Amino acid sequence: MRALRIDRTGSLDAVSVRDVPEPAARENEVCIRVEAAGVNPSDVGIVLGRFPQLVLPRTLGRDFAGTVIDGPPDLVGKSVWGTGGGELGLTLDGAHAEMLVVPASAVAVRPAHLSTEGAAVMGTPFLTAWSSLVDLGRATPGEWIVVSGAAGAVGTASLQIAKAIGAHAIALVRSTDDVAELETIGIDAILRSDGDDVPARVNELTGGAGAQLATNAVGAPVFAALVDSLGKDGRMVIFSAAAGRVAELNLFAFYRKRLTFYGLDTAAFPLEHVGDVLRRMKPLIEAGSLREAKIAARYPLDRARAAYESVSRGQGKVVILP
Repeated sequence: MRALRIDRTGSLDAVSVRDVPEPAARENEVCIRVEAAGVNPSDVGIVLGRFPQLVLPRTLGRDFAGTVIDGPPDLVGKSVWGTGGGELGLTLDGAHAEMLVVPASAVAVRPAHLSTEGAAVMGTPFLTAWSSLVDLGRATPGEWIVVSGAAGAVGTASLQIAKAIGAHAIALVRSTDDVAELETIGIDAILRSDGDDVPARVNELTGGAGAQLATNAVGAPVFAALVDSLGKDGRMVIFSAAAGRVAELNLFAFYRKRLTFYGLDTAAFPLEHVGDVLRRMKPLIEAGSLREAKIAARYPLDRARAAYESVSRGQGKVVILP
């Protein structure tokens, strides 16, 4: 079969499509014919050497959708989707190939109205969003949530999940250039990190109480504003430091407001945990509360390097069609 392989890191020139032996499913595994596979910024980061757990040589790719062609009888022939957590494309061969083998518990049956391409690009963003809001953040109906990096894939997924569970959602963006899609989600407000007095606006929106939860997908530049936006017993989940790794914390505000901070690293998740998260999201997808992202570009497997280059330039959701 054909697969996107890497023997070294440091440059996108390191990736190439090659012929490799077909994988075979063992007990409690499924073999999937990959019909679509998403390309994420984290996939580019793997190639550039930003993930120390990477074991070379490796087939790349973390997000996928396809059909089970071998494995437990109750799954053979089923349309499934999944994402890699800390294993696919890192320590196990990934989804940017014609076929993929993973534990049966790592996949979820694809909701009927979710397209193959849509499922292929939802895995990593929605896994991160769900883990930050529901599993760590413990968001509940009626709470106010500030989502930073809201115009990105994880941010858009977070806003959808927040609204789906009955919370109030405030989108924090750097620019108002890309907010048209956010407005269709039905969120409560859109604030600019570089133009608004974010804590003052959050205080106004929440009737002086402050937000109960904030998600930090940016890093240091928005940390202080998010801290000041939180009310008593507020929580913050941090899963990126892309725009800055070092931030100051007002310890007085920290202990007087009884704040809690969580660090989230989905690249540490085992595949079995990832499959469980996807299955828990299924009712919201089937209800239409969580929707597909728009596909910016499609590439055949033989042009996979061009797909990676597109993602590295920030050109939206990209899918490989093996």
